[in-house]
Amino acid sequence: MSGTRTQYVPQVDKFIGTKEFQKVSDFFKKNGAYTLFPKDSEQYINFWKEEDFKCRNGVENSYGIKISGIHYFYLNYVQIRSEDKTTKRKIYQSPRFLSIDYDYFWLIEACRINNKDLILVKPRRTGFTLKSATLITYEYNFFRSSTCVVGAYLDRLSSTTMNCVLDNLNYLNLYTEWKKSRNPDTKDIVKARYQENLGGTTVWKGYMSEVRKITFKDNAFASVGLSTNIYLFEEAGTFENLIESFGVTKPCWVDGENKIGLAVVQGTGGDMTSRTKDFYDMFYNPSQYGFLEFDNIWEEEKFTKCGWFIPATRGKLGEYKDELKRNPELKGLSMVDEDGNDDEDLAMEAIRDQRLLAKTGSNPQVIQDAITQYPITPSEAFLRSKGVIFSSPEMLDWLGKLETTPSLRDEVQKGELVFKEDGLKWQPNDELVYITDFPLKSGDNQNGCIAIWEHPEYVNGEIPYSLYIGGGDPVDLDKATMGSLGSFFIFKRFLRAGSSYNIIVAEYTARTNKVEEWYEGCRRLCMYYNAKALYENQIKGFKNYFAEKNSLHYLWAQPDGIIKDIVKDSKVQRGYGVHMSKEIKDMCEIYGRSFLYEEITDKNGEIKFNLHNIKSIGLLKELIAYDGEINTDRVIAFLLCILQTKELHKIHVDNMTQNASTWGQDPYLKKYLDKRQITNSKFKNLNITYNT
Repeated sequence: MSGTRTQYVPQVDKFIGTKEFQKVSDFFKKNGAYTLFPKDSEQYINFWKEEDFKCRNGVENSYGIKISGIHYFYLNYVQIRSEDKTTKRKIYQSPRFLSIDYDYFWLIEACRINNKDLILVKPRRTGFTLKSATLITYEYNFFRSSTCVVGAYLDRLSSTTMNCVLDNLNYLNLYTEWKKSRNPDTKDIVKARYQENLGGTTVWKGYMSEVRKITFKDNAFASVGLSTNIYLFEEAGTFENLIESFGVTKPCWVDGENKIGLAVVQGTGGDMTSRTKDFYDMFYNPSQYGFLEFDNIWEEEKFTKCGWFIPATRGKLGEYKDELKRNPELKGLSMVDEDGNDDEDLAMEAIRDQRLLAKTGSNPQVIQDAITQYPITPSEAFLRSKGVIFSSPEMLDWLGKLETTPSLRDEVQKGELVFKEDGLKWQPNDELVYITDFPLKSGDNQNGCIAIWEHPEYVNGEIPYSLYIGGGDPVDLDKATMGSLGSFFIFKRFLRAGSSYNIIVAEYTARTNKVEEWYEGCRRLCMYYNAKALYENQIKGFKNYFAEKNSLHYLWAQPDGIIKDIVKDSKVQRGYGVHMSKEIKDMCEIYGRSFLYEEITDKNGEIKFNLHNIKSIGLLKELIAYDGEINTDRVIAFLLCILQTKELHKIHVDNMTQNASTWGQDPYLKKYLDKRQITNSKFKNLNITYNT
C-alpha cells in the first residue's frame, strides 16, 4: 500500500510530470545560477518574488498534481550528495522527486492544520537527515523571528543534522537572494542578525530567526523556556529519557490550548537501543502524546493505530539485481521510476534477496541488520540490532508465525489454580489477561494470569519427581511502587520416548496489586506440577512467603555444582535460590543460547531448534531484545530453568571440553564469546576452544 493513500495527504494514484517541479534546479545545474537576469533588474526581482511565493504556497504541475511549498523548496534549493548518472560518482546536486518526500512534506502541513505532532519510524538510507534539516532551514529562512531546535540524546546525532542545516544556509547565501548574516554563527547556534551603529548606539537588526542544537543526555530539561516553531527529536530510539524530555519540552511549542509550533520525533530501524521503550510506547500510542495517528496496516495482530511507518519497500533506489537468480525476468528493473513512483513488489523481492543472502553467511549481525535496517513492519524496525545475544532470523520468523497463526496463538489456556475439596484444580477463565506485549506501554494491564500449554503428565497416578522445574524472577514490592513484572515458568524435562520434553508448559508473568498474590500463584504452580523452583534470590520476600506457607520443599537450594565450576573461589552460601552475579549470568546466557539452538526433529521429520517449542510470545520478544542490560524478567526466569536443568544433569567443567568445542562452531556463539573475551578472562579454566 502506498503511503500517498493516507487521509492526511492529497491522493495521487500515480505521479506524472514530476520533473516540472524542478525547472529552476535544472536551470541552475546547467548555468551555475538560478537566473541570468541582471541583478536588480525588474526581471531579476520578479523571479525571486515568484520563487518566494512558490516556496511558501506550493506548485501544481500541468497534470494537476500539487506539492507543498516546503517540498518545492527542497527539490530546488537544497543539495544532496547522490549518484551522478553520467559519471557514476556521488556529487552534490538537487534531490530527485520521491513519493515518500511528497508524503512527508504534506504530513508536516497536516500537523499544522490538525494541531498535531509527527512521530515516524523509517528504514536506513532514505535521506531523512537532510529532509529534517530542510524543515529547519525552511522555517529559519521564511519565517521572521522563528526558533528551531535540533535535539538528540547524543551530541553526535544532533550535530549531524545541524551540520546539514548549516550547509543549507551557506548554499542559500551563495546562490539565492535569501541571504542572511548570522551572529552568533557556531555549530551549536545560529541567529539571522547583524549589528549596526545608530547614532552611537549599537543595535541588532535582521530577520532574527535562529536554530539551536540541543543534547538531552543526562538533561531532559535542556531546552525548557524556549518558544519553538519546529522541535526535532532525532534518532528517538537512542533516547533514555524520551517521554520525560518530550513532556517537559512540550511547552516550547504548545502555549496552553494554543499550538505555536510542532514537534517531529523520528527514529531509524537498526538504530534502536535498550533505551527504545519510550519511543516504542509513543509510536504505538500516538493519540495519547498528541501525534497524528495512522492505521497499522502492517501488523494485523498488533496495535490498530501507530505513528507514521515507512517500510523499506518505499524509496528504495536502484535497479533490481537478482543476486540469487530467483527472478531473471525482473533483473535490471528500477525500484523507483523516473517520476518517483515506488515499485513496492519489486523492492520486496530485493529485500527478500538481501535477507536470504545474509543467512548464507556466519555473521549473526549481518542477518540482524538485514532485518532491522530494512524493515517491512514497525516491529522489525523496533528490534534491537546491536548487542543481541539470543535473537536470530529463525526466532523472528517463529515469533511472527505465533503472532499471526490463530491455531498456534490460541493453544495457551488462561485461568487460575483453585483449591477445592479434592485438591488443587485448574479453572479456565478466558476473561483473564495473559500478558504478551514487551515492552509494556504505560497504562497497560499488568495483573496478568497463569497461562498453561500442557498440564502435568502422570505416571502410575503420580507426577515424577524433578520432571518439572520452576524458574522465577520475583518482585518484592507492590504494583504501585515499581514497574517491573514478576515472571515464573514451569519447564518440562525428558521423561520417556514419545513424550514431550524440553518445553515450557506454564507461565505466570504479572505484577499484582499485592505481591503475595503473585507469590501464591507461583507456589500453586509448583504444587500443581510437583515442581521445585530455582529463583533469583536477591529478593527475600519470595522465600519468606514459601516459608510462611510451609512450602520450602518447593524451592531448589543453590546449585553449588554449577556455581563452583563457574566461580572457582565462590564462598557464597545463600541456601535457596541463586544470586545472578555477572559470572553466573554470563554462563546462563551461554547455556540458554546453546539450548535454544540445539537441533531437534519434529513429528514431521523436519529439523528445527528448541526455540520452536517456545509458545510464550512475551518470552520470545524479550529474548530478541535481550542484550544483558535491558530489563527482561521472563528471560531471567527462563535461564534459571535451564541452569537448574544443567545442575540436575550433572554437567560440570571436567567433562565439558568436547561440548565447549561444539559451542565454538556455532557462529552466533563464537562472536558472543569473542565479545565477552571468555577464553582469556573469568572462564579461562573452562578450556573452551573453537575453530577460527
